[in-house]
Amino acid sequence: MASAHPWELAWREGRWYEVSPAFPPVIQFSDYLKQVGSRKVLDLGCGAGRHSVYLARQGFRVVGFEVSISALRKLRIRLKTESVESVEIINGEMSKLPFSDRAFDAVISTNVLHHSLAAGIEQTVEEVYRVMNNGAEGFLMTLSEHDYKNGSGQLLEPGTYVMTEGDEQGIVHHFFSEKELLSHFGKFRIISVQEELIPIEKGVRGHFHLRFRKGRAGKNPA
Repeated sequence: MASAHPWELAWREGRWYEVSPAFPPVIQFSDYLKQVGSRKVLDLGCGAGRHSVYLARQGFRVVGFEVSISALRKLRIRLKTESVESVEIINGEMSKLPFSDRAFDAVISTNVLHHSLAAGIEQTVEEVYRVMNNGAEGFLMTLSEHDYKNGSGQLLEPGTYVMTEGDEQGIVHHFFSEKELLSHFGKFRIISVQEELIPIEKGVRGHFHLRFRKGRAGKNPA
Protein backbone atom coordinates (compact mmCIF):
# COMPACT_ATOMS: atom_id res chain seq x y z
CA MET A 1 0.00 0.00 0.00
CA ALA A 2 1.43 3.37 -1.02
CA SER A 3 2.22 5.79 1.80
CA ALA A 4 0.25 9.01 2.04
CA HIS A 5 1.63 12.16 0.44
CA PRO A 6 3.38 14.42 2.99
CA TRP A 7 0.81 17.17 2.38
CA GLU A 8 -2.03 14.72 2.96
CA LEU A 9 -0.46 13.80 6.30
CA ALA A 10 -0.03 17.45 7.27
CA TRP A 11 -3.72 18.21 6.61
CA ARG A 12 -4.99 14.93 8.06
CA GLU A 13 -2.99 15.31 11.27
CA GLY A 14 -4.03 18.93 11.74
CA ARG A 15 -0.50 20.28 11.30
CA TRP A 16 -1.67 22.46 8.41
CA TYR A 17 -4.76 24.61 8.00
CA GLU A 18 -5.88 27.86 6.37
CA VAL A 19 -6.77 30.87 8.48
CA SER A 20 -6.19 33.88 6.23
CA PRO A 21 -8.55 35.21 3.54
CA ALA A 22 -7.56 35.58 -0.12
CA PHE A 23 -4.13 37.14 -0.54
CA PRO A 24 -4.16 40.78 -1.75
CA PRO A 25 -2.08 39.98 -4.90
CA VAL A 26 -4.65 37.33 -5.87
CA ILE A 27 -7.46 39.86 -5.38
CA GLN A 28 -5.60 42.29 -7.62
CA PHE A 29 -5.02 39.60 -10.22
CA SER A 30 -8.70 38.65 -10.10
CA ASP A 31 -9.66 42.26 -10.85
CA TYR A 32 -7.36 42.19 -13.87
CA LEU A 33 -8.82 38.89 -15.10
CA LYS A 34 -12.29 40.44 -15.05
CA GLN A 35 -11.02 43.33 -17.14
CA VAL A 36 -9.63 41.05 -19.85
CA GLY A 37 -12.65 38.71 -19.90
CA SER A 38 -11.10 35.54 -18.47
CA ARG A 39 -13.67 32.94 -17.45
CA LYS A 40 -12.19 29.57 -16.43
CA VAL A 41 -9.45 29.57 -13.77
CA LEU A 42 -7.25 26.79 -12.41
CA ASP A 43 -6.34 27.15 -8.72
CA LEU A 44 -3.25 24.95 -8.67
CA GLY A 45 -2.65 23.57 -5.19
CA CYS A 46 -5.86 25.05 -3.83
CA GLY A 47 -5.62 23.67 -0.29
CA ALA A 48 -8.92 24.23 1.52
CA GLY A 49 -9.92 26.71 -1.13
CA ARG A 50 -9.58 30.28 0.10
CA HIS A 51 -8.75 31.44 -3.44
CA SER A 52 -11.10 29.02 -5.20
CA VAL A 53 -14.02 30.36 -3.17
CA TYR A 54 -12.98 33.98 -3.66
CA LEU A 55 -12.62 33.57 -7.44
CA ALA A 56 -15.96 31.78 -7.72
CA ARG A 57 -17.64 34.65 -5.89
CA GLN A 58 -16.09 37.01 -8.44
CA GLY A 59 -17.92 35.16 -11.21
CA PHE A 60 -15.24 32.80 -12.51
CA ARG A 61 -15.61 29.10 -13.19
CA VAL A 62 -12.94 27.57 -10.99
CA VAL A 63 -11.17 24.22 -10.83
CA GLY A 64 -9.57 23.62 -7.45
CA PHE A 65 -6.72 21.13 -7.88
CA GLU A 66 -5.02 19.69 -4.81
CA VAL A 67 -2.92 16.68 -3.80
CA SER A 68 -4.42 16.37 -0.29
CA ILE A 69 -7.78 14.62 -0.07
CA SER A 70 -8.22 15.91 3.49
CA ALA A 71 -7.82 19.51 2.30
CA LEU A 72 -10.39 18.92 -0.43
CA ARG A 73 -12.84 17.52 2.13
CA LYS A 74 -12.58 20.83 3.98
CA LEU A 75 -13.17 22.67 0.71
CA ARG A 76 -16.29 20.60 -0.07
CA ILE A 77 -17.73 21.43 3.35
CA ARG A 78 -16.92 25.10 2.83
CA LEU A 79 -18.56 25.18 -0.60
CA LYS A 80 -21.72 23.62 0.79
CA THR A 81 -21.81 25.79 3.89
CA GLU A 82 -21.23 29.01 1.94
CA SER A 83 -23.46 28.02 -1.03
CA VAL A 84 -20.71 28.34 -3.63
CA GLU A 85 -21.47 26.27 -6.72
CA SER A 86 -19.03 27.18 -9.51
CA VAL A 87 -16.00 25.30 -8.17
CA GLU A 88 -14.99 21.88 -9.48
CA ILE A 89 -12.72 19.88 -7.19
CA ILE A 90 -10.03 17.52 -8.52
CA ASN A 91 -7.38 15.54 -6.64
CA GLY A 92 -3.96 14.85 -8.15
CA GLU A 93 -0.26 15.66 -8.53
CA MET A 94 0.69 19.04 -9.97
CA SER A 95 3.26 17.54 -12.34
CA LYS A 96 0.55 15.44 -14.06
CA LEU A 97 -2.46 17.65 -14.69
CA PRO A 98 -5.54 15.67 -15.86
CA PHE A 99 -6.80 18.41 -18.17
CA SER A 100 -6.96 18.85 -21.92
CA ASP A 101 -4.65 21.24 -23.76
CA ARG A 102 -5.60 24.93 -23.56
CA ALA A 103 -8.35 24.26 -21.00
CA PHE A 104 -7.92 27.42 -18.88
CA ASP A 105 -8.04 31.19 -19.34
CA ALA A 106 -5.94 31.73 -16.22
CA VAL A 107 -3.92 29.92 -13.57
CA ILE A 108 -3.13 30.95 -10.02
CA SER A 109 -0.80 29.09 -7.67
CA THR A 110 0.27 30.34 -4.26
CA ASN A 111 3.06 28.68 -2.29
CA VAL A 112 2.88 25.42 -4.20
CA LEU A 113 5.50 25.18 -6.96
CA HIS A 114 8.43 25.17 -4.54
CA HIS A 115 7.25 21.93 -2.92
CA SER A 116 9.10 19.75 -5.42
CA LEU A 117 12.49 18.67 -6.69
CA ALA A 118 13.90 20.46 -9.75
CA ALA A 119 12.65 17.82 -12.20
CA GLY A 120 9.14 18.03 -10.78
CA ILE A 121 9.17 21.82 -10.96
CA GLU A 122 10.18 21.70 -14.60
CA GLN A 123 7.47 19.16 -15.41
CA THR A 124 4.83 21.17 -13.54
CA VAL A 125 5.64 24.36 -15.44
CA GLU A 126 5.42 22.40 -18.72
CA GLU A 127 1.99 21.12 -17.67
CA VAL A 128 0.84 24.63 -16.73
CA TYR A 129 1.91 25.85 -20.16
CA ARG A 130 0.06 22.98 -21.84
CA VAL A 131 -3.28 23.56 -20.09
CA MET A 132 -3.27 27.35 -20.55
CA ASN A 133 -5.12 28.76 -23.52
CA ASN A 134 -3.23 31.02 -25.92
CA GLY A 135 -3.18 34.44 -24.29
CA ALA A 136 -4.02 33.00 -20.87
CA GLU A 137 -2.71 34.79 -17.78
CA GLY A 138 -0.93 33.37 -14.74
CA PHE A 139 -0.06 34.46 -11.22
CA LEU A 140 2.41 32.58 -9.03
CA MET A 141 3.76 33.00 -5.51
CA THR A 142 6.78 30.89 -4.60
CA LEU A 143 9.70 30.83 -2.16
CA SER A 144 12.76 33.03 -2.58
CA GLU A 145 16.31 31.98 -1.76
CA HIS A 146 16.28 34.80 0.82
CA ASP A 147 13.57 33.15 2.93
CA TYR A 148 14.61 32.36 6.49
CA LYS A 149 13.87 28.64 6.02
CA ASN A 150 16.51 28.25 3.31
CA GLY A 151 19.08 25.78 4.63
CA SER A 152 16.69 24.18 7.14
CA GLY A 153 16.09 20.45 7.14
CA GLN A 154 17.84 17.78 5.08
CA LEU A 155 19.51 18.77 1.81
CA LEU A 156 18.12 16.80 -1.16
CA GLU A 157 19.70 18.69 -4.07
CA PRO A 158 21.00 22.24 -4.61
CA GLY A 159 18.53 24.72 -3.13
CA THR A 160 16.13 21.98 -2.03
CA TYR A 161 15.48 20.68 1.48
CA VAL A 162 12.98 18.40 3.16
CA MET A 163 11.78 19.70 6.52
CA THR A 164 12.60 17.34 9.39
CA GLU A 165 10.43 18.92 12.10
CA GLY A 166 7.56 21.31 12.68
CA ASP A 167 4.25 21.65 10.87
CA GLU A 168 5.85 21.00 7.46
CA GLN A 169 7.76 17.89 8.49
CA GLY A 170 8.42 15.62 5.50
CA ILE A 171 7.58 18.36 2.96
CA VAL A 172 10.05 19.42 0.28
CA HIS A 173 10.99 23.11 -0.11
CA HIS A 174 12.91 24.57 -3.04
CA PHE A 175 14.29 28.10 -2.72
CA PHE A 176 14.45 30.02 -6.01
CA SER A 177 16.78 32.72 -7.18
CA GLU A 178 15.08 35.17 -9.57
CA LYS A 179 17.25 33.95 -12.44
CA GLU A 180 16.34 30.31 -11.84
CA LEU A 181 12.63 31.04 -11.49
CA LEU A 182 12.55 32.98 -14.75
CA SER A 183 14.48 30.22 -16.51
CA HIS A 184 11.66 27.78 -15.73
CA PHE A 185 9.15 30.17 -17.33
CA GLY A 186 11.15 30.79 -20.49
CA LYS A 187 8.24 29.76 -22.75
CA PHE A 188 6.02 32.46 -21.27
CA ARG A 189 5.96 36.20 -21.66
CA ILE A 190 6.94 37.58 -18.24
CA ILE A 191 4.64 40.42 -17.26
CA SER A 192 6.25 41.19 -13.91
CA VAL A 193 8.37 39.62 -11.19
CA GLN A 194 8.70 41.03 -7.69
CA GLU A 195 10.48 39.71 -4.62
CA GLU A 196 8.60 40.32 -1.39
CA LEU A 197 10.75 40.30 1.76
CA ILE A 198 8.89 40.57 5.07
CA PRO A 199 10.88 40.80 8.35
CA ILE A 200 9.55 38.48 11.04
CA GLU A 201 10.87 37.32 14.41
CA LYS A 202 12.71 34.33 12.89
CA GLY A 203 14.32 36.30 10.07
CA VAL A 204 12.91 37.28 6.67
CA ARG A 205 10.00 35.67 4.88
CA GLY A 206 10.83 35.77 1.18
CA HIS A 207 8.59 35.13 -1.83
CA PHE A 208 8.50 35.94 -5.51
CA HIS A 209 5.30 37.19 -7.15
CA LEU A 210 5.34 36.28 -10.84
CA ARG A 211 2.85 37.38 -13.49
CA PHE A 212 3.11 35.60 -16.84
CA ARG A 213 1.22 35.09 -20.08
CA LYS A 214 1.13 32.33 -22.67
CA GLY A 215 1.34 33.27 -26.32
CA ARG A 216 0.21 36.52 -27.75
CA ALA A 217 2.11 39.74 -27.30
CA GLY A 218 0.52 42.81 -25.81
CA LYS A 219 0.94 45.65 -23.34
CA ASN A 220 1.85 44.86 -19.79
CA PRO A 221 -1.09 45.17 -17.37
CA ALA A 222 -1.14 48.22 -15.13
